[in-house]
Amino acid sequence: MKTIKTRMVILLLALGTVAPVSAQSFSWGVVAGFNLSKMKVSGNVSEAGENFSSANRAGWYVGPKVAFNTVLGLGIDAALEYSQRDLEINNETEAYRTLEIPVNLRYNIGLGKSAGVYVATGPQFGFALQNMAWNQGVATNFSKNNMNTTWNVGAGLRLLKHLEVGLGYNFAIGKVGKAIVSSGNSQDYELEYKTNTFQVQVAYMF
Repeated sequence: MKTIKTRMVILLLALGTVAPVSAQSFSWGVVAGFNLSKMKVSGNVSEAGENFSSANRAGWYVGPKVAFNTVLGLGIDAALEYSQRDLEINNETEAYRTLEIPVNLRYNIGLGKSAGVYVATGPQFGFALQNMAWNQGVATNFSKNNMNTTWNVGAGLRLLKHLEVGLGYNFAIGKVGKAIVSSGNSQDYELEYKTNTFQVQVAYMF
């Protein structure tokens, strides 16, 4: 998995350096969106003596975006987003604040001069901005990693040349964080958790 991820990142970065040479257009703008995230806990859950459960929780993100589009319809876009996702476990919610850098390979299909559709996919690199902890059971300390990598898939519409509206799904490649759970019997258990997120976004490109 690490080898595949590394190769995809190299490919996307290479496209980013080639695209401006043959680009038909370059644009920049602002993107904002809605997150609906769910956390999945794995590891020695039953041994830890906890019945961990999680529900979908809403969040949002916003930031600048750039895009390169070629005459063949192939393009690449990237953004720098401030993201806030509310994550819930056992009816306790915490805000998870990150800087996110999605880098997507996209294919554009024109529907006349002022409209089109696109599909996009690519990695997203997240950098956590603060520590986050849950106090569950006897003694549980959830901590986040400074950086995590997820993957985007999505599609959308381009309207009036400047407005983009899209739907996407962001799923975890690796763990977002881990927990050391003390069960009260001198035995500690390490748990891991991941987040998968459904997204709705709007971008205005100049």
